[in-house]
Amino acid sequence: MRYNRKQYQDFLSTEIETQVRSYEQIVNTKAMVLKDRGDVFVGMFIKINEQGFAIFKVRESDKMPRKNSFWTAVYYIDPMSRFRQWGDLSWLEIREKYQKDFSDAYCCWLSKSEDEGFCLVGFKNITVEFANLLTPNTIVAFGPNDPPLQYLKNLLTYTESASADHILDAELNTYMWKPTPIEANENSNKLLLEQLDDSCHLIIQGPPGTGKTYRMANLAKHLLDENKSVLVTALTNQALMELAAKEALEDYIKRGRVSKTSLTIDEARQLNLQKVNENKCNPIKGELTLASFYVSSGWPSDESAFDYVIMDEASQALYPMIAVSFKLGKKVVWVGDQKQLPPIVLTNEDIINGNNWKDIVNGFNTLCNSTDYKSFLLKDTFRLTKRGAECTGVFYDNLLHSVSEYQTTPTNISWINHQGGPMMEYVALPLGEKAPEVAIHVILSKVKDILATSSKASIAVLCKFKDSIRALQKAFVLGLSVKELPDNIKIETVDRVQGLTIDYCFFLIPNVSTRYSLQSELFNVATSRARYNTIIVADKLLLKENMSEDVRKYLLKASNNSFVSFAKTISAGSITLTVKDKIDLSKFEKKRAELVNGKENIYIIDTNVFVNCPDIISKIGKKYKIIIPSTVLEELDKLKIKEGIDKITLSKAAKNISMAFTQQYSCMEDANVSLLPNGFDRKNPDCKILSVALKHSEENSILLTSDNMLAARAKGLGITTITLKDFLRR
Repeated sequence: MRYNRKQYQDFLSTEIETQVRSYEQIVNTKAMVLKDRGDVFVGMFIKINEQGFAIFKVRESDKMPRKNSFWTAVYYIDPMSRFRQWGDLSWLEIREKYQKDFSDAYCCWLSKSEDEGFCLVGFKNITVEFANLLTPNTIVAFGPNDPPLQYLKNLLTYTESASADHILDAELNTYMWKPTPIEANENSNKLLLEQLDDSCHLIIQGPPGTGKTYRMANLAKHLLDENKSVLVTALTNQALMELAAKEALEDYIKRGRVSKTSLTIDEARQLNLQKVNENKCNPIKGELTLASFYVSSGWPSDESAFDYVIMDEASQALYPMIAVSFKLGKKVVWVGDQKQLPPIVLTNEDIINGNNWKDIVNGFNTLCNSTDYKSFLLKDTFRLTKRGAECTGVFYDNLLHSVSEYQTTPTNISWINHQGGPMMEYVALPLGEKAPEVAIHVILSKVKDILATSSKASIAVLCKFKDSIRALQKAFVLGLSVKELPDNIKIETVDRVQGLTIDYCFFLIPNVSTRYSLQSELFNVATSRARYNTIIVADKLLLKENMSEDVRKYLLKASNNSFVSFAKTISAGSITLTVKDKIDLSKFEKKRAELVNGKENIYIIDTNVFVNCPDIISKIGKKYKIIIPSTVLEELDKLKIKEGIDKITLSKAAKNISMAFTQQYSCMEDANVSLLPNGFDRKNPDCKILSVALKHSEENSILLTSDNMLAARAKGLGITTITLKDFLRR
């Protein structure tokens, strides 16, 4: 498969439009309305403290910002610094007409003020330029965080360039991802540097807690020692600061040889980093430059290439950003983990799937599976216990190995598994509630147990849904009798904690839209944060839900290999089906007819058959076993947004499938691409459908399809095929 430039541009333009539309819905609202509902507030500047945090005094009567929330701080010229002058103007209008400067701002703490009726709010991520404008008693307004449009616009500009690009314009072949494992006691620097002598490109997969940042810092130091110019680029400034804080770079920082783009006042106070003037690309021998994707995406130029580029958080990069990295340096090292969260985009999933943009979004995964660059897997985790590594290892071909100094949980709490790793807390959760009181009560009670034995223990409570997080935060503030959550307790959505390490983690899976909570990459992130224990709180029928093979294996291990029965709900796209129970049809039916003596007829139905004959299941009849590959349901769901497709026919097909599943004479099965011979594209939907037929090769599997290419492949594998036309004739 090969993407053309228009496909890249269509995706990026769609994502920009989606983000702008979402943002404008907020900022076109009257500023006073936003203030009344807590989306905007004002504060009086007090000082910059020793840590470089900007301290503001805010009225308690205003709706206070949430700790760990992101904002845009705006410096307005008079008279708009006083909110009573805003009148009926929208937030966007005020910014366009009266804004002098602005900065990102991250609310990192709140405390009481000596002045009655006020509290103090601490912000980090304030730029040096913005901080220089602030004098005591200056009024600053805080509003919705600006979307990262410049990053997307930079990538769009790059895809519009006329020059050929061997990444963007490449044929995306499918390669088996087989990285070479690296153990903790190996000299990874020597190994990686030897590889870089022979190759310009290197991929490193770093599972949770395997010391990615430590190894990157050491690699950067060795390159600087050789007087090379080095760029480290990542999605977030936090990742860059974590790398800069490593001991390996301490000497270079003291000597002023490490610079950073968009340097904030707290970053400047934290480390002796130099500022990249005007955020312009300037490779210097023996110096390290730190830049976010937001900035480095605008740098590609043959004249300004670094000797080496190290891309951290590569799994958060869109594929065009992967292409940009080739232009930024002569040699490139990508460090990421395609088994953790991919880039967050606002474009609807159906639109992405319908336009075949998934490989553009999941840039690092596409790089890993479509190139034969030398690759390595960091196999030893310093975070997880042996039991924890065995469970998380299901996402990494069981290669993960624990070298943690913590192999047992340091507490005598009776309900905790003292070998560490995951534990299941099954409760009866109400269907459709994102904030189930029973689950919140269970989590709060167990957190109190932990704090009673170890008051300093770091604890995270995670969930997929923002509504759940808000309810949890409120319950904890009330339940712990505190005004604000203590620093050792973090309650956040899963997508905000990648890279986090804590002692104990609770993962709430509400009994609503469970497919989102059980999505493989998100689940892996949520369950691999804790040194000691991860407690998964979920409905008692969770194991009957539809989920990936890796997630199910993890839950089985967490449940001490409990037996799992059939799936209760099956979903693909927007089609959700419910299975009530199982019955033995042989008690009520005559012996099934057989095309081959001694073998059972099993029909596997392709997508095109449902499009042309939505009632095909009833035409086959209940006397034969009918299997619908999950890929077929996904393709039917995608067809809804395509022009020229009869939506009534699709709806009828979905209803017939649902009825067949409910009445137990048809079922859905996932693909098993490991059954496919070498050379077959394992991402190809037709090949996935073929793999379902191969699962039943011991029986008489009959593939019902009108796709000539799929039929030819099936016949080559010895699978019986029949076209819809021939079937209806019979």
